[in-house]
Amino acid sequence: MKPVRNAIVMMFDTLQHNYIGCYGNTWIKTPNFDRLSRESVLFENAYGNNMPTIPVRRSMLTGRITLHDVGWGPLRPQDITIADLLWGTGIETAMAYNSCPLFNDRNGYARSWAQTKFSHGYDNYFFIHDDLYHYTIDQFFEDPGYLDRIRSQPDGDFLEKATRQEMNGYLRDKQYWLEEDDHAVAVNIHEAIRMIESRDKRHGLMLWIDCWDPHEPIDPPSVWTPDMPCPYDPDYKGCDLWSCPPAIAERIYTEEQLHHLRMLYAEKITLCDKYFGKLIKCVMKEGMEENTLIWFTSDHGYPCGNGEHGHGLLGKCRPWPYEELVHIPLMIKFPGCKAGARIKTFVQDCDCAPTVLDWLGVPIPKNMTGKSLLPLCRGEVEKVRDFAVCGYYSFSWSIITEDWSYIHWLNKMENGTASECAQKIYVGHTHAEEYQNEQKAASSGVNEAYEEYLSQRSIDGAEQWTCTPSSKTDVPDTDELYDRKSDPFQLHNVIDEYPDIASQLMRQLIAYMKELSDFDNIK
Repeated sequence: MKPVRNAIVMMFDTLQHNYIGCYGNTWIKTPNFDRLSRESVLFENAYGNNMPTIPVRRSMLTGRITLHDVGWGPLRPQDITIADLLWGTGIETAMAYNSCPLFNDRNGYARSWAQTKFSHGYDNYFFIHDDLYHYTIDQFFEDPGYLDRIRSQPDGDFLEKATRQEMNGYLRDKQYWLEEDDHAVAVNIHEAIRMIESRDKRHGLMLWIDCWDPHEPIDPPSVWTPDMPCPYDPDYKGCDLWSCPPAIAERIYTEEQLHHLRMLYAEKITLCDKYFGKLIKCVMKEGMEENTLIWFTSDHGYPCGNGEHGHGLLGKCRPWPYEELVHIPLMIKFPGCKAGARIKTFVQDCDCAPTVLDWLGVPIPKNMTGKSLLPLCRGEVEKVRDFAVCGYYSFSWSIITEDWSYIHWLNKMENGTASECAQKIYVGHTHAEEYQNEQKAASSGVNEAYEEYLSQRSIDGAEQWTCTPSSKTDVPDTDELYDRKSDPFQLHNVIDEYPDIASQLMRQLIAYMKELSDFDNIK
């Protein structure tokens, strides 16, 4: 019998890398995350490729970059996942999750897992018919001027209605929270611990733990505990606006409120760290450290304010792939890794599936664009790629190199003729005929059919890229170039100063997207 090996993928949704101590944050308390960094390999340049929640899960589960191919939507028949590939290998598969988009049967992301446990909480409609005894919605709108600022927006009526509707369901769940263990992250981690403790020790275990926290609503313990101040903002006197409509931040929120939201977010991250510590304690107690790989990551970060905090956004209400969103934490621990190493080379979310399969001794399919990171973690190779790509399907592409980050906005058909748009946009299709039609239309100059085709793609894409109620598909007017060494959070666009570098990166980006499209034809 083959030696037993296990793998645990630990996903914390919306965990921004620079809100973790081992990633350079000097004021937040994340002792268990930091402990893991000393026992694992930490990747300083890990990036998601296709935003946000659902496209990232597709890439991680299938080991494929999908930015060129598909956005928000269900798993397709051709999307072969880790769970699919482990079927019949003698390795048990289990998923503990409370991510409501994964729970939706139409999406199919729990497909092929032998054991799944979904913990209710963020699917707030589950509680919508419960009686509400202990809270009122209005008490969370007490901050002077807050409702007026919401109502003053062009879609203010919708924003207020959506926020109240969401809160109406959440409060009916939160009223049952009597202690810290009732928080969603606690319930989900305890389910994962139960799965570990009850596993068949004669067989390997592939456990996927998908925690919605620290995702919005940003409701850490201080929100629900009377007279408990937020430990990161103890002097704040305003209302805890924990369930907020994502929006252009300054239109609705004061700087004081935005700062407080970030501090509530930090408090929630510290809560996630605490329960992650309980998970690691279970792994140690069960004697799994000698045969288990732990992949610790997030799907994306959290735009929350102006400047480096979010480029003026709160939440994912625009398809903007800036650093605060796409740069993710990634740590990998397994026996034989270079514990404590910090690796600067570029890695991406799609590297998850091939790495897990490699560790478990299962062949890696040839059509995976991701790479096993085991050789990197052992110090056998120095890099697996020269750059990272990220963005939102049909709205934005970005290429990130050691020195530069370049963002190309796709959804700007109104700014030029069809021919000009065709020169700017390469959509990687698996269907050659469709691509040839694009090229034919582009060569004819201003072509109404081609304009209509591009416009229709944008409409279709708008339904896919996010589930944020107040999202808009607005993108900036011009492409952007940033110096990563002097401007890591992309605050000063220098595309006019370095047009040759921008053109070079654009050509490299288009060539790579075409390469991905061609690679999709490998069976």
